[in-house]
Amino acid sequence: MGRSKGVTITVKVPIAWDTMTELKKQRLRQIVGRDTRIIRSFLGVIEQHESNLLSGRYKTRINDGALDHLTITAVHVASKYPQRLEVLHDMKEKFPRCSSGELIECRRTAIALYESYLALRKRRRSRSARPCETIKSGRIPRWIYSLKFRLLETTSSASRWWLDLQDSFDSAPKKKSIHDRIRIPLKMCQFHIGQIERGKIKALQLINDRRGRWWVHFAVRLNEDSVSAEGNLPPAVLGIDLGIKKAACTALITPEKVRETRYFVQQDKANAIEKYDQLVAELQSEMESRRSRHQSYDNIAKRLRQLKSKREDVSREYDLLLLRELLQYIIQLSEKHTLYVALGRLKHIRNKARRGSHTSLSHRKMINSWSFARITNGLKHQLSQLGWVVDGKKARYKVVSEAWTSSLCWKCSSRGRRPKQNHFVCPSCGHETNADRNGAINIAARLIMLTDSLHSVRGRGKWVDSVNTGKNPQLMSLLQKRSYVSDSRESAADHFVQSDLLNFGDESEKSENDPAVERTVEKLSVCGNDTPPEIQEKETRPVGGTVSQ
Repeated sequence: MGRSKGVTITVKVPIAWDTMTELKKQRLRQIVGRDTRIIRSFLGVIEQHESNLLSGRYKTRINDGALDHLTITAVHVASKYPQRLEVLHDMKEKFPRCSSGELIECRRTAIALYESYLALRKRRRSRSARPCETIKSGRIPRWIYSLKFRLLETTSSASRWWLDLQDSFDSAPKKKSIHDRIRIPLKMCQFHIGQIERGKIKALQLINDRRGRWWVHFAVRLNEDSVSAEGNLPPAVLGIDLGIKKAACTALITPEKVRETRYFVQQDKANAIEKYDQLVAELQSEMESRRSRHQSYDNIAKRLRQLKSKREDVSREYDLLLLRELLQYIIQLSEKHTLYVALGRLKHIRNKARRGSHTSLSHRKMINSWSFARITNGLKHQLSQLGWVVDGKKARYKVVSEAWTSSLCWKCSSRGRRPKQNHFVCPSCGHETNADRNGAINIAARLIMLTDSLHSVRGRGKWVDSVNTGKNPQLMSLLQKRSYVSDSRESAADHFVQSDLLNFGDESEKSENDPAVERTVEKLSVCGNDTPPEIQEKETRPVGGTVSQ
């Protein structure tokens, strides 16, 4: 499907296969099978002429026009364009039962598949599997654009909703000037109708899954009745720090102070995954023992595959639960503030948890089973459906670098220490707080530094150096500039100067005397602390999170 700056969702509608005649079923299989062969042929041409078709600055795009000159003839053209009577790979001659418009749709689908492979190859910096190698069997659906189909509502007893689709399978052999049409019954419920009515249908795909079921995937472009970033509501920034022990920690910052901190803890998820990990370890040990004794271990291998699937289901279920709770919290805050959301990007974190990295096995397993990308991408997708701008300079949701956010004190910008995993202590100003909370506030501060529209909230102040710098702000630390005087024993890493959070967040006089800030910042519950129980932080399951106030 073509690129667009709008928000597009997919609506998956089942086909009423049992109500279709055998002739229609056969024709639908023929159309999808023909499209698959054409797309494979285009992929082969792209692979053969890849060096001549690559375009763009990073060579991750396929030149559509150059591929057209290699594969499709042009006889009836405008006077200012030359005819193209012969091409190297004539798709019209090879696939006579396909119209020119459908060939173009297959070509676009093949280009999209190959560009996805190019982007993956660039990101991995190694040779990834090509589309022709990975899709060895099964059908490849083409993107059918809106000019080729109509969605009809009827009073038929067989089905209320029908997909009226162009059928050019017999047009060329029978020399028809008008293509046939095929009507496909759909099982649409009120949910499908509501999702489609949110925007306009731009394209669709005909899907035949592994179980033999048929579906129609509608690509719906949402209407632009989105929430505007401008308004009379006061601005606020929500920093989100993802974790393992605590699934997420959020800190809400306003121009006056740090309003509240909320924790999302999923202890049940950790217990369930630990149980499955222990079962997997026991079965793997037994399988290796049987293998060394040359005994059969087929049943154990089958059991291992089932446990792997169960573990993935548990992880996905709890991630979706966390995503839903975060989204509800963001919607709640959006009613009171013009909200910006910053999420930490955990870049190359798995590289630090590989074998030989001097870390324990349990730590490596914990890091490598952490599905943080699902939360990051899922939150972006859900916010985009709510009308948020999630890309570009005006984005209200940004994934920012987490470099130094867990090491630097958000109050004085000095490098702190962590005597325990959840306890942050600043040796410079004496500030003590929860380590996840400190990181969430620093992540929010980084979004402020990267967002021009937030600089006028209290004047540019000390942000002016970081805004005008020529360096890439995504790679900068929170602290923009060294001060003019440093201690003789202080390292360069210790001597960064953070964005002036004291002006944006808590003033030094106000934060110490504010009871809300005192409970959340100064007297967090940490191991070994004698803080009274009524003041300590409470951590519960994610039923909206635990708020510090």
